[in-house]
Amino acid sequence: MTNLVPFPNSKSRIRPLPSRTFARVLLILGVLTFLGQTVHAEDIRIRVLNGRNGKPVTNECLNVWMPSSMGAHIVAGTNKEGVVVLHLAANEFATDIACADWPIRSSRPSGADAITLLSDSHVACQEYGKIAPGEPQIDPLTRVPSYPIRKILESGISAANTCGKFRAEAKPGELVFYVRPLSFLERWRL
Repeated sequence: MTNLVPFPNSKSRIRPLPSRTFARVLLILGVLTFLGQTVHAEDIRIRVLNGRNGKPVTNECLNVWMPSSMGAHIVAGTNKEGVVVLHLAANEFATDIACADWPIRSSRPSGADAITLLSDSHVACQEYGKIAPGEPQIDPLTRVPSYPIRKILESGISAANTCGKFRAEAKPGELVFYVRPLSFLERWRL
C-alpha cells in the first residue's frame, strides 16, 4: 500500500509520498530504536534451580546486593519458570516480582560491578569463603561469593553447586544459582 498525501491546494488530487522521504523516516526510526535499546537497562536472568535434582524453584525470594553497598539491596521473587529478572541501569537496579513488603528497587552505587545473592527460604548451594582457625569472626556477608556483572552479560555464569552433582550451562546474560530445601532439623530450629 502506498502512502498518499493530498496536494497543498487541492482536495481531490492525491500523490504518493516520495520514496526518498519514506526511506529517511524509516532510517530515523531505526536509529532511534537502536539508541533506545542501548540507553535502557541491561537485564540479568537469574535461574534458580534445586541443586539436587535441577528442577526450577518457583517459590523463592532472593536477596540481591551490590557488594560495595551491603546496606542497599532488593528482594526479588522467582517467576513460574524459577527465574528472577534483574534490571540494571546506570544508577539503580530493580526487579519485577516483589516478595512481601521488601524493596524491589534500590540505588546502584557507582562502580558496582558485581552482585551478591542469598536465598530466603532455601539453603544456597554456593561456596562461601573459608575462615582460617584463629581468625576473628567476621560478617558472614563478606564471605558470600559475588558474581561479576560483565561476565554474566557476556558469557553467563553457572554458580557452584555444593548440594549435588547437577550442573546447568548458563547462557549469556544468565546466572544459574543453586539452592536446596531446608531439612527437617533446619526448619525445626527456625
